[in-house]
Amino acid sequence: MKRLTVFPLIALVLLTATSLLQAQEAATWSAKAVTASAAPGGTIEVKVTAKINDGWHVYSATVMEDLPVTTTIEFAEGAPITRKGKVKQPKPVVKHDPNFGVDTEYFEDNVTFTLTGKVKANAKPGKQKVTVEVTFMACNDRMCLPPTLVELPIDITIEEGSAVADDAEATDDATADAGEELASDGDETDDASAAGAEEDGDEAGDDESLGYGDERDVEKAKEEGLWAYIGLAMSVGALALLTPCVFPMIPITVSFFTKREAASRFQVVRDASIYSFGIIFTFTGLGILLALIFGASGINQFAANPWMNILIALVFIVFALNLFGLFEIVVPSGILTKLTVASGSGKGIASLLLMGLTFTLTSFTCTVPFVGTVMVAAAKGEIWWSIVGMLAFSSVFALPFFLLALFPSWLKSMPKSGGWLNSVKVVMGFLEFAAAMKFLSNVDLIWSMGILSRDLFLSFWVGIGVLISLYLLGKFLLPHDSPLEKVGVFRMIWAMFFVGISVYLFTGLNDKPLGELDAFLPPMNYSETIHAASLGAMTGGITPSTHEGGEENWYSDYNTALQAAAEQVKPIFVDFTGFACTNCRWMEANVFPRRDVKALFEDYILVRLYTDGQGELYDRNREFQEERFGTVALPLYVTLQPDGEHINSFPGLTRKPQEFVRFLQEGLKKFRAAQPVAAL
Repeated sequence: MKRLTVFPLIALVLLTATSLLQAQEAATWSAKAVTASAAPGGTIEVKVTAKINDGWHVYSATVMEDLPVTTTIEFAEGAPITRKGKVKQPKPVVKHDPNFGVDTEYFEDNVTFTLTGKVKANAKPGKQKVTVEVTFMACNDRMCLPPTLVELPIDITIEEGSAVADDAEATDDATADAGEELASDGDETDDASAAGAEEDGDEAGDDESLGYGDERDVEKAKEEGLWAYIGLAMSVGALALLTPCVFPMIPITVSFFTKREAASRFQVVRDASIYSFGIIFTFTGLGILLALIFGASGINQFAANPWMNILIALVFIVFALNLFGLFEIVVPSGILTKLTVASGSGKGIASLLLMGLTFTLTSFTCTVPFVGTVMVAAAKGEIWWSIVGMLAFSSVFALPFFLLALFPSWLKSMPKSGGWLNSVKVVMGFLEFAAAMKFLSNVDLIWSMGILSRDLFLSFWVGIGVLISLYLLGKFLLPHDSPLEKVGVFRMIWAMFFVGISVYLFTGLNDKPLGELDAFLPPMNYSETIHAASLGAMTGGITPSTHEGGEENWYSDYNTALQAAAEQVKPIFVDFTGFACTNCRWMEANVFPRRDVKALFEDYILVRLYTDGQGELYDRNREFQEERFGTVALPLYVTLQPDGEHINSFPGLTRKPQEFVRFLQEGLKKFRAAQPVAAL
């Protein structure tokens, strides 16, 4: 009987030894105390380094839900110090992992983690040997080794003295060395209290700021002072320039100023300044005014109004026909005389301010979280902070367009600019037609007309690209064109460029993804969106509905989603979106279809709430977003417990899908921590 007991023990020892040897072949670990001495309550900093052999990689310290690959670094149980805050790590490689079929984070060659420890209050003074425990998993292209524990001894010195007060502990997690980031392990000392987190979500570890100017960023900046607040507004304004809804205004601005005639350099700079001032004034003034009159979401509703979208589309079409030379926009002589007296110029400033207003209405269809938060503050009476924030934000937002307004005058100053400059105007006219299609698509979606589907929209754009190519090749002329004797090199290059664009657009038919361009197209789930819009026209828009959205079931009514979450014991993922929201389309086309995101969606009850439609349903959705989460910005993503308690939020668009994946993983982790074992 004893022999039978000995054999399993020998096998276990051999298996453990084999695992350690294989792990040693993959990576060699070492640890060194950088800050090696501290009094009780003080901190010790330890650098943990892995030298990874060729062909192998070690996974990061970021929690990857349901994958046994996270590297964990802790002080051994019974040590006189405990881990303080999150492990710091360099930026990992994010790549599709064939071993697991999803995107994972890992390191190759070598990596150094930073572990901070807090000396216990009852720690005995003197030199001590402490063990750092590293659990890691290593893989190559063919195989993965099982998770392995490595123990690394370090020498530290506990200094004599009373316990040190650590007032900075709450903010320690917010700092990292240059080139490092905080690993999202969610394993702080207060992790056990996550289940009882307050609805505001301002407990440690909940809702880390992503730097997009959400409510927590704004309040923190206000506490730090006026310049910190202005700095936040300006930085978010610069970030907003990367949002998709800004792009259509680039050709519009260039084409508009190409048509204007300036007598001097001073007038050119004056016109560009007035245009920029128009953007700043209308963005700030109109935003605050509508927030005061119609509430925080007033500007969003104004910009998403179908009639306003029709007006903007008509403005673009009129400008396009004017650029084609089919007619001239002539101001009546009586009005022109008054404008001349008022402005000292025959051109006046009315059209410049009108273009500034057009820019504002276009960009408000995808406001960043900062603007949404400021609109809520304005609606609550915080006028001073709101005006300062909007002025700073819109000033940075307008700066690149001031430079773009100067660009056409530089073109005109080039020698022999007449013929090819007219060709530039015509190409810009075609691009304005393409931009007008976006606003007509908004009307189609909001009024649930079901006419301008994604494929039809793309067909129009393909046709516009083909027409531009034929025009540049001289296959047809417009009224102000000179006869084309030969096709030059630059014309040929640009013609081929637009041919390539047309071919690329053609590949997007039948709901094939087109990357960045998907932000401007009708959604792939076109029939679902039309169905959601039609709810606003039926019995006040209060009919709940569950329908297919891609491969997931999306609810369109929050209360129905709550019932489903309670029955299925699942957390809720809320997508606050809009029919005219360009950033929303980008996320839906480029982030939601990812395999790792879809896998996480399976563990949620999904509900999509439109806030820019017309009807009782959309009014309730807007009020719910503003009152519960303190913003009207779109998109906003929120996870909730089955009883509706707030877990965490993700504001706005991100071009780093792994951030969104971590947000979903964190929501699931906190949901599971709050549930009884039997329920899971």
